[in-house]
Order: sequence, then C-alpha cells, then structure tokens
Amino acid sequence: MRLNERKNMIARGTFFRLQNPWLWLAFGLAIVLLRGLFLDVMDVDASQYASISMEMLQNGRWLQVQHRGADYLDKPPLLFWLSAGSFGLFGLSNWAYKLPSFLAALAGVWATYRFTLLYYDAKTAHRAAFVLASSLGFVLLCNDVRTDTLLLGFSACAVWQLAEYLEFKRWKNLLAGFVCIGMAMLAKGPIGLVMPALAVGSHLLWRRDWRGIFQWQWLVGLLATTLVLLPMCWGLWQQFDLHPEKLVNERHGVSGLRFYFWEQSFGRITGENVWKNDTSGFYFVHVYLWAFLPWCLLLPGALLQSIRQKVTRFWLPGANEAYSLGGFLLTFIALSQSQYKLPHYIFITLPWAAVLVAARLQTVEKMRWAALYVAGGAALSIAFITLFYVFPGHFFMQVITIAGTTVLLWRILRQPFPAQADVLVQRGVAVALIFGVVLNFHFYPCLLPYQSTTQVAAFARSKNIPPEKMYFFRRGGHALDFYNSDILESIGAPEEAAQKARERGEIWIFTTTEGKMELENAGLQLQMEGRFPDFHVSLLKPKFLNPDTRSEVLREMYLLKLIRN
Repeated sequence: MRLNERKNMIARGTFFRLQNPWLWLAFGLAIVLLRGLFLDVMDVDASQYASISMEMLQNGRWLQVQHRGADYLDKPPLLFWLSAGSFGLFGLSNWAYKLPSFLAALAGVWATYRFTLLYYDAKTAHRAAFVLASSLGFVLLCNDVRTDTLLLGFSACAVWQLAEYLEFKRWKNLLAGFVCIGMAMLAKGPIGLVMPALAVGSHLLWRRDWRGIFQWQWLVGLLATTLVLLPMCWGLWQQFDLHPEKLVNERHGVSGLRFYFWEQSFGRITGENVWKNDTSGFYFVHVYLWAFLPWCLLLPGALLQSIRQKVTRFWLPGANEAYSLGGFLLTFIALSQSQYKLPHYIFITLPWAAVLVAARLQTVEKMRWAALYVAGGAALSIAFITLFYVFPGHFFMQVITIAGTTVLLWRILRQPFPAQADVLVQRGVAVALIFGVVLNFHFYPCLLPYQSTTQVAAFARSKNIPPEKMYFFRRGGHALDFYNSDILESIGAPEEAAQKARERGEIWIFTTTEGKMELENAGLQLQMEGRFPDFHVSLLKPKFLNPDTRSEVLREMYLLKLIRN
C-alpha cells in the first residue's frame, strides 16, 4: 500500500469518531454553506448567470449562448450548461442554480486535502481543508455563485491530479488533471490553464526535474484538454467567427475564439480589453484582508517562511513541494497585472493560501496566536456590529451568537496559547462558524429584501400577474427575469407602452421614479401596484450599512399597471 493511501485511511478512521472536534466543526460548516444555497441570487452577476441558464434551457441553444435574446460573448459556458441542466432536473430555484458550483467548490476542498496529504501528514491535510472551507471568500463563493466558484474547484482538482501523476506516473491522474484544466477553462477562460501551469511548473523547476518538464506525456494531456474545449469552440465559431457582420459589444468582426483565448484574459493586461477600472497593483492585497478571514494575518508569515525555505534548500529540495507557493504567489502577481480587477478574481488562490498556512503550523508561537486572535477579533466584531447595529433585532440569532462567542472566549481564557497547531485551527474555524452563521442566517436574509427585482417578482406571483404582460421601462434587472421564469421585454418610450396596452388590454411596468414621472407626463393612465425600496446589494456602501443614513442611498422602484385607454 502506497504511503499517501495509508495516510488517507488513517485520517478517515480517526475523523469519524464522535469525540473528534473536527467532525463537529465540519458539521457546522456544512450547515452554514448549505444555508447559502437557498439565499436569493444577487444582481448583477449571479442573477444574470441564472437568467442566462434559464434562457438556455428554454431555447435549447446549448452551444450558442444568448442573453435576453441577443448573442452573449463574455463568460465561457460551463456555468450555464451545468445550471441549465440542474434546472432541467430540479426546476427553477436558487439551490438548483447554485448546486453544481457548490459541489465543485466542495471538490476543491477535497482536492486541497488530498494534495496536502501527498506531501504532509494527515493533521496538516485536515488543517488545510478546514482553513479553505472556513475562509470568508469560500463562504461567499458558495452563496454568490459566479464562474469563479467552478474555477476554484476544478483548478484545485487539476493541480492535485497532476501532482499525483508526477509522484506515481499513473495515466489516469494525468488525464484527470488535464480534463479538470479543460473544465476550469470552460468555467473562466485561460486562467484555468495558467494557474495549474504556474503551480506545476514551479514545483518542477524547484526540483530541477528537466525530464518532467519536457516529457511527451504533456502533449497527450493537452489533447484531452482540447477535446473538452471542442464543443465550446465549435459554438463560438458558428455564433461569431462565421458572422463578422454581427454587432457584438458595439463592434463588428468580433472573433469569438480570439476573444475567449486572448482578449478576455490577456487583453486585460495588454489593454486590448475595453474593461478597465484603474485599480492599483496592490488591490488584491487588501482584498485578502477580508477574503481570507480569519486566517489573513497568518498568511504573510507562512508565505515568507515558504519562500525562505525554498531559497535556503534550493540545492537540497528533498521531498517537499513548491506547488502551493507557485500556485499562490505567481498567480497573485499575474492577476495583479490586470487593468480590470474585482475581488472574486483572486479567489482561485484560496486553496494554495490554505496549504501555505497549514503547512507552516508545525510550531505555534505566540505571534501566530496573536495574528489569529486579531483577525478573529475583527471578524467577530463585524458579526456583532451586523447583528446589533446594521440589522438589529432577531433575538434568537443574538442569543446564539453571544452564547457561541462566550464559550469560545472561555476556552481561550483557560488556555490562551497552547502549543498544538490543531487547537489554533479549531479556534479559527469556530470564529469562522460564528461569523458564517451571522452572515448566512441573518445578514443576507436582511439584506436581500432591498433587491427590488426579487421582491417585485414575488409580489407579481402573489397577485397572479402574468409574466408575459410585465415590462421594463428605464430599468432592468436579471433577478426579475429569473424569478418570473420569463425574459421581460423593455419598453423604450411612453408611446410604445401605450401601444402595448392597446394590444394586450393591460400591462404592468417596472420602472424608476424618473420613469414613472415620464409615463405620467405623457398622459398615460397608471395605477400604482407596488412601491419597492432598492439598493445594489452586491456593492455595499457605508451609508447603506448605517441605519441612520440608509434611506439616503435607497431608490424607489415602482410596479405600475397601465390600462388600455
């Protein structure tokens, strides 16, 4: 029996004992993450992807992606394929949209565990898996599902399988690794290849394994990746490259293949991509301060320690690994060069940050405890501010949070600085659990009612308003499309609204305050059906989080009934 298989059997045997604290922490994390499956999808990205998936199922055009009836060229199709298939099996719902990506994220946790088990002991592997699964960025990815959720899962699986191949020379691992690379590319683009290549390349270079770098088997693996990508490429070719006359993203002659393989990713570095938001090269540094809570302050020391070890042992690499350092650091640097950055872009590095932290906890000095307590204290402070100030109330949630925090503080005061690394990670996960419970069971349920598109859809269902008679005017909203199970048309002018009403007898219009005034000034007979407060819930602002100033940033949205004159 191989060493890693024996370590895995020992780890499984000890994990499922009822007295094992890891088992109960895993159970708590599962509850927090599963709760995120049932939360409403958020505008703009998640609701747009859910709407596209719904439209794909309804129109049956699986290879030529469309959005609101128009050609869509932005993200690869894997998320749409999987979510549309899930809708076909389970019907339209929040959890059906998120389920495939959620399972991929869990596969990423498993891959992180199994990868760590290749090079470290079972305890380190447990720590790495729990650090990843409890980080704030991972919890958010399992709720606000975008293409990055699939990317994290499949890229982690790719590195794990390729590491298995390099250790044991099994063809099944090579093929599985490159199939996972193909799936990662179908999820987000060339970054799905770049990140595993940086991780594997770093390891081979550090080991000076020239034969491993130049082996012909990589070509077979790339062929497997190509086969995975063929359906998407065929669809892009038919939809865009064969039709240069199409106007796509305000341009003619757009090549879908070039856009996918170059412009959408590398074009953000060269400036060819039109998307730019002038973020600095250090943007992802402060993103990590919250995305990797409560572990963020442990990461700099672990990163420096790993770099120092690689430099000092360069001529004696031994049996250690360099995947995690290359996968994290080089990917972090590469993504930081992009001229357009959003926080979730860097979440692909979370598994390797988790391995770096877990692998450097053989000794636990007071400095590491201080780093965890400071970051954990910040996370708990945010949770309490949310629970008692931002969205106060919910007495039961307040009791649970106070009780959990009290027990944790009691344990800390009894033994502030134990030498065991497991205790440090368990306390960090406990902090993450308290934070996650507040986040998924309190904060988001209080926040999402301010997404007017979701509320309008629920209101329309309660009033039996036919979705096919609802229209947008001076306002859009992917969530309204998704929750109405229908793509709403947009009306461009009051005269068009009047014409629709004459044709259909009566229509309902979702619009802004300005749109309502424009319709009234045109002399249309309007009946107020509902008024809804609105805020862009995925772009939180201090004024919104402050209850005293929240009304200043809320907009009023209206559902109006227009009756035929």
